[in-house]
Amino acid sequence: MAVKAAKVGVVLFALIGLLAHAHGFTIGAPDAACQAMTPGHSHTPQSGSPPALLKLKADRLKPGETVDLELEGLEDTKFMGFIMQARNANNTELQIGSFVAGDEAKYMTCGRGIHNSLTHRSSNVKDKVSARWRAPSDFEGEVVFVFTCLTDYTTYWVKQTGPKLRVTKREAEDEEDAVEATTKADEEEELSLEEEEVLTVEESDGDEIEQHDHDEHKHDFTDIIKGKDKVLDYVIEDDIPQELDFPQPSQKAEEPLNLGVAEEEVESVDTYTPIYISSTTTLRTTTTTTEAPAAPLPIIDGVLQHTDPKDEIYEGCDSSKACFGIPANCVASGKCIAVVAYYPDKLKYHFEMKAKASGYVSLGLSRDNKMGEDMTTNCMLQENGNIDISTAYNYGKRGNKPAKVSRREDGITNRLKMGRKDGWIHCTWTRNRSLVLENEIWDLEKDKYFIMLAVGDVYDNEIQMHDTKTISGEAMGLGQVGLIKAKSRLYIILHGSFMIAAWICAASLGIMIARYYKQTWTSKKVCGLDQWFIWHRSLMFLVWALSIVGLVLIILDVEGITPTLTTNPHGIMGFVTVGLAFLQPFIALLRCNPMHRHRWIYNWVHWFIGNAAQILGILCVFFAVDLEKAQLPRPETDYLLIAFVAFHFIAHLLMSCIGCVSDSKAAKQSHMKYPPRGPYQPYPGVRPYHGHPYPDYEELKRDNPGAGLRKFGLFVYMIINFAATAALVLMVVLAPTRPILVDIGILKN
Repeated sequence: MAVKAAKVGVVLFALIGLLAHAHGFTIGAPDAACQAMTPGHSHTPQSGSPPALLKLKADRLKPGETVDLELEGLEDTKFMGFIMQARNANNTELQIGSFVAGDEAKYMTCGRGIHNSLTHRSSNVKDKVSARWRAPSDFEGEVVFVFTCLTDYTTYWVKQTGPKLRVTKREAEDEEDAVEATTKADEEEELSLEEEEVLTVEESDGDEIEQHDHDEHKHDFTDIIKGKDKVLDYVIEDDIPQELDFPQPSQKAEEPLNLGVAEEEVESVDTYTPIYISSTTTLRTTTTTTEAPAAPLPIIDGVLQHTDPKDEIYEGCDSSKACFGIPANCVASGKCIAVVAYYPDKLKYHFEMKAKASGYVSLGLSRDNKMGEDMTTNCMLQENGNIDISTAYNYGKRGNKPAKVSRREDGITNRLKMGRKDGWIHCTWTRNRSLVLENEIWDLEKDKYFIMLAVGDVYDNEIQMHDTKTISGEAMGLGQVGLIKAKSRLYIILHGSFMIAAWICAASLGIMIARYYKQTWTSKKVCGLDQWFIWHRSLMFLVWALSIVGLVLIILDVEGITPTLTTNPHGIMGFVTVGLAFLQPFIALLRCNPMHRHRWIYNWVHWFIGNAAQILGILCVFFAVDLEKAQLPRPETDYLLIAFVAFHFIAHLLMSCIGCVSDSKAAKQSHMKYPPRGPYQPYPGVRPYHGHPYPDYEELKRDNPGAGLRKFGLFVYMIINFAATAALVLMVVLAPTRPILVDIGILKN
């Protein structure tokens, strides 16, 4: 039995290991991997033949020409990442030429070259990758292609030798030499005769030769441009890109050249090769562009509200280092209130972090996506006003405490830069690849971690609960580079939107209709029921459904009970609100007949639970604004909620007045009022319905006077209610909302 259990444990351990390493690369290798072509994953490269083959479409090339190449998996093998380079066969440490990337590749810049290496653009599996390589225009020799291929994060083949290619001009020259060898004697005679003729003509009249040669060339080029009368200019060969293919007759220059743009004296040379260019050819011109002035940075009370998009911390975020910021996914715009950047530096890791903070900014490495048992690095404001960089540990949900190790053993090798200026904390440090903390080995090379970033206050030299934080969407190796995506906020967005739609919109409308419209639209019924009852029941069922779904979504997001349960009443009040809403339809199923003498008890219980749930629901929305996950702008959201509550109260007050006037007119016109809560007492002189003292519930229904005014009031209420609900939902969906509202001009800095 013990042996069987051990086998099961081994199998489970193997499956967990496979799942833990099933992640691939994100956006390619960093430029730091140029020379060794080794990704920063700190796993042992594979030996033997790689599962991919690099192919060239040609084995010989002229300088400046291009060749197509393709990296293809063998036997339907797919790969996730790669690095591809062309190197000088005589000096394999030197990258040479440049690539033209395909859809699945992006450029790396190695050494002094430009686009001289390729890597993968994404971690999607690939069966082949196509690209193009251009030979240098000033190089002749042999080129060897090398590549690194990765099938997953831990399995890769490094610096594999691919095909070779010769770059040479001699192909055409060899053919000319062969022809020249067969007619050498004849050509020598012809050359000697031509030299004599040239000398004779030069002595007689050099101007005639120049004019004759010019006319002849003009005639030839006129044929090329199809007879159009064009002005031809002479330019020196070195001023024209080598890709242009124009006639190149030899000519002796004795006079200065007119380049068409300036009158310059050019020194006479014995021989040169001019190139004819028509007036339709666009010459290289020097243009200057004036960049649009950058938008002013938002500054309040001398404090910058987000980072400058041109801040140096963002340099290399898409190629050589990883970057992560608050609010979520802000690195792309460069407008973060907190940002961290890191990259592997030989045997260490280099970190840089800055944040708009009054107390601390903290970087956390978590084995899961929840706070607790995480290693943190804190840049914290000290009592003397200085900033200190220290290693800490999250002991549970609210325990970011100093680590129980000395500063020599905390893994930080160098505290390079730390300080606070104009409300911003900035610190830079390097850390060893691994350390032991709380009896755990934290290996930054081999393990994957969720990245956490938090900002908060310090009180009595102790870190307090963070004001705002974010966490990466997936665990990743610290050797991976690029913009780190934050955890999805979909569940939070849906939770907030559903609760606002339920308690601001649907519940308010349902209560309004049940209270003031029982004696409206009575001429037509639906399935034997009054229209007000159909609308009331539909709206309240919508409240019931949205509330339950919203509660389930937030529980899934926090994976249990929210840690803010003891710091913000939103959680407790939310549970009570949903509980009351959940009970309402079941209590309604147990209600007694409208003519029952105890019906008034149900009426009061139903009224109390419904109104209590709505009041608590609206209060929950108020308290949700304080939650850092909501990221709603204050005090603008509070103002909108207060305005809605005031409008809701005024609407009830007006409808109550309209109802009183309607009841008064109905009494004067001998209309029967809707029965009050309690035993029904018929008006004097009115006979009992169906032979009993309690009238049938439906027989009392008829439109009271003022129905048109009530309908108009409901229409206005619905328009304003929908507008307020839409504005609140939009704030939740676009959160963090303030930067967006500032950008479009609704809010001021």
